Amino acid sequence: MEKKKIIGAAVIILAAVAAVIWAPDILPAVGDAESPVNSYLSTYYIENSLEDTGAHNMVTAVLADYRGFDTLFETCVMFLAGITALMVLSSTAKVDKSQREIQEPYKASFSGTVLDTAFRVVVPIIVIYAFYLLAHGETSLGGGFQAGALLAIAYMIDRIIPSFNNSLGNMTEEAAAMTAGVGVFIYILTGLLPMFNGGNFLQYEKLPFGAEHAAELHSTGIIMIEIGVVVCVMATIINILEVVLERTEFDD
Repeated sequence: MEKKKIIGAAVIILAAVAAVIWAPDILPAVGDAESPVNSYLSTYYIENSLEDTGAHNMVTAVLADYRGFDTLFETCVMFLAGITALMVLSSTAKVDKSQREIQEPYKASFSGTVLDTAFRVVVPIIVIYAFYLLAHGETSLGGGFQAGALLAIAYMIDRIIPSFNNSLGNMTEEAAAMTAGVGVFIYILTGLLPMFNGGNFLQYEKLPFGAEHAAELHSTGIIMIEIGVVVCVMATIINILEVVLERTEFDD
């Protein structure tokens, strides 16, 4: 079994090296004015993204609309990262919860009146700003990945500060993995809904919601997939955190 793992890893590494070596011969040169990206694609996005997608933020228009499939796969990669961490470490025994205070001396390093007070001010701001990024990602800087990461950071701070007593809840690794799956499901469901209305996967203007203009449906679809991304990214980071903390024995 160990030999098969080594052979499999070697094959993957060799394939990656071969791809790096041959990529310059396949892909256009960097800055090539005649390449599709520089010759017409970028210009099209700049001139038509607002009309096509209804999103004032061109980055959001590209990531959540033109390249919706790509962002879906990125979200799935996040989900699989959390599942992989859970599977790899599942054979490692969890630390006895009765010894948790002994086994988590890192909490002591975060104790103190100043830090407690500072984090009590910072955590609500982080949460509010995360929802701001989610709500305004379509029109300004922000989006699902950033908002999800910020919400996970708020949870991590709550997890390691002794006086917080897990005020944001204590999500188990299994629950976090399931929640991340819900985020992926929301994204996929958003893509499937247009198909029930005669459209294609992720064709937002075919969403079965009443709207006067296609741009409104595009905005609705973008917000829906951003919510899915937020849930998946947040839960995946929490999942990895819980998987590691529950199985790590810290020295005194």
